[in-house]
Amino acid sequence: MNNDPGRYANLSISDLLDAREAFHIMLMKKTNVVGTAIGKFRRRIKKGNDAKRLDNTIVDENSWPCIIVFVDHWMTMEEFRSSSKFDSYITPTLDLKDGREVPVCVIEAPTMSATQGLVNQEQVIFPSDYVGGGYPLIIESQGVERIASIGCIVSDGNKFYALTNKHVTGTPGTIVYTRVKGTLVPIGKSSGKNLGNIFFSKLYAGWNDTSMVTNVDVGLVEIDDIKYWKTGIYKIGAIDKIFNLDTTNMSLNLIGAPVKAFGAVSGALQGEISALFYRYKSVGGLEYVADFMIGGRKNQTLNTMHGDSGTVWVAETTDRNGKKANQPLAVQWGEHCFVTGGSVYKHSYALATCLSNVLRELEVDIVSGWNEDSDYTWGEVGHYTIANFAVEMIANKELAKLMQANLELITFQQSDLITDAAIKRKRKSINYTPLADVPDLIWKLRGGAYQRYLENPNHFADMDKPDSDNQTLLDLCTGTGSNMKYLTPAEWTTYYTDKEVKDSSKGILPFRVWQIFLQMVAYAAKGNKAGYVAAAGVLAHYVGDACQPLHISYMFNGIPAQGKGEAKTGDGVHEAFETTMINKYNKDIIPAVEALVKGKKYKLVAIGSGKEAAAATVGLMKDTFKAIKPQDIVDAFVKDGAAFPDNFWNKKGKTLIPALFTSGASTLASLWNSAWELGNGSDKIKNLTGADPDDIIHLYQDPTFLPSVNIAQIGDYIKDPANIPNHKK
Repeated sequence: MNNDPGRYANLSISDLLDAREAFHIMLMKKTNVVGTAIGKFRRRIKKGNDAKRLDNTIVDENSWPCIIVFVDHWMTMEEFRSSSKFDSYITPTLDLKDGREVPVCVIEAPTMSATQGLVNQEQVIFPSDYVGGGYPLIIESQGVERIASIGCIVSDGNKFYALTNKHVTGTPGTIVYTRVKGTLVPIGKSSGKNLGNIFFSKLYAGWNDTSMVTNVDVGLVEIDDIKYWKTGIYKIGAIDKIFNLDTTNMSLNLIGAPVKAFGAVSGALQGEISALFYRYKSVGGLEYVADFMIGGRKNQTLNTMHGDSGTVWVAETTDRNGKKANQPLAVQWGEHCFVTGGSVYKHSYALATCLSNVLRELEVDIVSGWNEDSDYTWGEVGHYTIANFAVEMIANKELAKLMQANLELITFQQSDLITDAAIKRKRKSINYTPLADVPDLIWKLRGGAYQRYLENPNHFADMDKPDSDNQTLLDLCTGTGSNMKYLTPAEWTTYYTDKEVKDSSKGILPFRVWQIFLQMVAYAAKGNKAGYVAAAGVLAHYVGDACQPLHISYMFNGIPAQGKGEAKTGDGVHEAFETTMINKYNKDIIPAVEALVKGKKYKLVAIGSGKEAAAATVGLMKDTFKAIKPQDIVDAFVKDGAAFPDNFWNKKGKTLIPALFTSGASTLASLWNSAWELGNGSDKIKNLTGADPDDIIHLYQDPTFLPSVNIAQIGDYIKDPANIPNHKK
């Protein structure tokens, strides 16, 4: 074979398709051939005669257009000569009758079926607030909840739709859900607008291939309420105009192009286009193809998983002015696996359909620019404010000095907390995440390298849902301090599994405080300054959650519907209360809390054990419900609508919310102060200056630092140790 790349450089997609169509039957009759695609010739990374595979070959600037033939077993020339299978030898080129010569690249790729098992929902962190591209959607089919990914938002000029796969949307009218804090929340219904298998020649006019069918597999979910959606893709951001492809501009330059996506199960995905028009099966005389085969970048494994179906892949492009753009290119509908070494090494590839074809056939357009500046998290200002004031309240002089020196590792200065914009400006100026929001921004939300799959239940506990005996956790947790009853994981599990409660999320917030309190004592006793500061800062987040009424109620985002298909009451109240109102009025909250602090309108308490720390958290929750009942918040939101933040603030908020913040800050200060003294921190930690930010970053990136666990595991982390000075048993 002539290896001069210039000889084949001018071959087009049309040339390759013609050659494959002419020789496809002949190729598929060859021994070991399992599929074909078009692409560019792949070179071995290392010289030799070993079997060429996708993972040990590359496409470079000298690669020429070719047909890729996949075989499940590589045979050398010697094997062909010594066997009776020489007729199955694949020639280096295919010669068309009109004189065109098309090269062939043979790739060993034993296939295996991609896993179609059910997704472990504990490994998928669901939306906290806005829903958008990359987030999961849930369909119940035959009694089983199935997960897929939202690709992006599209519109036909009349309605908004979430784009995903047809095979997961169900029949028209099927209710589609996501899960927020363990509760199924309806987000729309199957619209009936979808695309299945379409003849290749219809999608790509002029590229005639009468036996080829393209698997498009796209369905639209009609969105209930667009104001709770974002048009960007999570961890990718705003999307730009479509990467528009058709027969006039589609070229082999797409091979090797970098693309990225965010799957609901796998998270961030980095890939490159490995081949076009992959023929993956033959049924009844028809050949089924996928527009794109996407593999990992630079021969890395692409860890796409079942549940990523529906995700949109975007091309990373740069315009003539050097501005980077994220152009939507394709919709993933499946996963294909090749194996090497038997089944030892699995190489997953995403199979995807061309998005511009989808938009044309469904007569919809991509929507962008909606809620792009809104955060996915709730109540960050509240967490930072409570942490800030807790530093002022510390009684122990040495600890007060240490925490003041580390204030900006934990939270922000009060001047930065006045507005959400000021926080964003400050955040851009630092290279770390303030500890008070590490649980949300590092451990909880999807896509980061340090996401913790079991973090979610640590942020809440629904304290107010009646069980079969009309008892809530608020009722069952009686007494105070070490004498508080019903404060074990086993007892809470009994409550959560009660037939009237049925709380699959099983929040463990008080036990999380217990766990962190014990670790703070241990850090102090060992003289570990960075550990103590990091644990104390992270604790601020959970205590902040405990004094926000909607965070500790089953009515966290409205009153749940009584049955599937029914509407909930007050959907959107959480954002309106914890984000919109708090952000707007924090300029008034801060001076009001400052006045309460200076007037000593708070009381620090001594906490002598981990259980007492958990009991203090439950006590804070009870005080929170006494101050502001979740039902009152939901009722006011339903009644006032858009006017709710201002009306509620003026009627109740300006008095009650500063008191709640003060209560949360004093509980946090009590926990800090007590853990320090139980661990003899003043004797063990003499250097009271600021910790090294790199040490703090290293800690919160370490999965063994305050490990996130669920109710079944937390018991192993709340055993009060006997070897800590002054520690009560």
